[in-house]
Amino acid sequence: MRTFLGLVVVAGSALLLSTQVGCAKRGKGVAKVDKEAVKEFILDDMPADVTHKTDVNFEDKVHLIGWKAEPELAAPGSTVRFTLFWRKTGDLDPGWKLFTHVTTDDVKQAKGNLDCVGSIRQEKAANCTVQTYGPSDWEKGKVIKDSFEFTVPGDVSWPTYRFLVGIWKDDARLKIKNADANDGDNRANVIALPTGVKAPEPPPQKTELPTLNAPKFGKADIKIDGKLDEKPWETAGFTGPFVGPGDGQAPPDHPVNAAAKIAWDDANLYVGFVVEDKDPTSPFKPADKDPHVWEKSSAVELMIQPGDPGDNKDYFELQVDVNGAIFDTRWDDYNQPITGADDATKQFGHMDWSSGLKQAVTIDKEKKNYTAEIAIPWASFKAREGISIPPKPGDTWRVNLYSFKDGQRAALAWSPILGQGNFHKSTRFGKITFAGPGGLLPAASASAAASGSAAPDTHHSGPKLIPMPPGLIHPKVVPPPTPPH
Repeated sequence: MRTFLGLVVVAGSALLLSTQVGCAKRGKGVAKVDKEAVKEFILDDMPADVTHKTDVNFEDKVHLIGWKAEPELAAPGSTVRFTLFWRKTGDLDPGWKLFTHVTTDDVKQAKGNLDCVGSIRQEKAANCTVQTYGPSDWEKGKVIKDSFEFTVPGDVSWPTYRFLVGIWKDDARLKIKNADANDGDNRANVIALPTGVKAPEPPPQKTELPTLNAPKFGKADIKIDGKLDEKPWETAGFTGPFVGPGDGQAPPDHPVNAAAKIAWDDANLYVGFVVEDKDPTSPFKPADKDPHVWEKSSAVELMIQPGDPGDNKDYFELQVDVNGAIFDTRWDDYNQPITGADDATKQFGHMDWSSGLKQAVTIDKEKKNYTAEIAIPWASFKAREGISIPPKPGDTWRVNLYSFKDGQRAALAWSPILGQGNFHKSTRFGKITFAGPGGLLPAASASAAASGSAAPDTHHSGPKLIPMPPGLIHPKVVPPPTPPH
């Protein structure tokens, strides 16, 4: 059923604008036709001046053979008069009717409905259950002239209108046999007009990798309790708001808007997430062994590649859900290995590896968010030759962070993947440079960063590290002096 947004009067006919383009379920039958009243719409042949000749075949029963539009520009505020030409070639039982759906270049983007607009379509019963002269009543071999008008709204912001036409009855549509003319839903996609409106420029895509400096905490500075309320967390490296993995944009009302802070000491890597999730759920328990968190939970995820090779060799995956359940594994290469023939035996990476992480998660129902505080011991990592574990001040590692829920149907990332692979693509992981206490880098690292040979911190520079008040994730609610993402 349609949800109608408004009513626009067009030359005495009604244009019903809808949020869903689809034909409502209506009554059967077509009123008895007064042939004298419709004779002006019945032609022996299509006029020679028709500008667009087509042959859209509806089950060998009806053909759309041409159309014209005056003018051929759907400028904002203008009125366009369409004339479609149909020829009936087969038999139809009673009740078949014409429809026209107004869309854009994205044919699923509903912009209007003209089912009962026009001389032969005007409704003769409530809710357009009967058209004046529908296809069931047409004489075979004759050309039917189908005219209607469309008034273009004044606030059009897209470059093209498409007018998808077809023939329907109850819950059925005549099938279009031309694959190139079928929109995939048995609507003929052959009528399009420019609006003269330039499409808005998409926001520039951020392709640079995000970076931050992770300060070194003092011994026993942090208690893993899911609160991030110790003083040192105020100086931890701040990711800024997470973004869409595909486009790098920061959506204001995403179901899992998130941000994180990162720090370290000689024993652990510390990561604190705050995720805005109105209804975080999990079917798992903290003691469950490597449950498929990514399939069912509200959770956070870390991808960690020691060092800065960015080649997807020897990286680690860790997930913690809102119940504290943990999935962790080690990978040899990009998504490899995966073994086992079924769910009972399948292994993702080397699942016998254990991160030994400590975690605590607190849910704030009032603020509709949760905080995940995680400590990962350096002793659990293995790295190739030349990479120090634990890292030394000035070292850089590849890391990506994610928030997700509902089988990752909703997900955000610290560093967007931009279509270059899945969440495992280490060339798209962000870069964390391990700093000393207060976020200070060794002189050599600071000099290298300034010359461009090491990853600079795009969120802050030097020791200017910004607090992250729990629950304040998106730029529109992060108070000064937090820099824009």
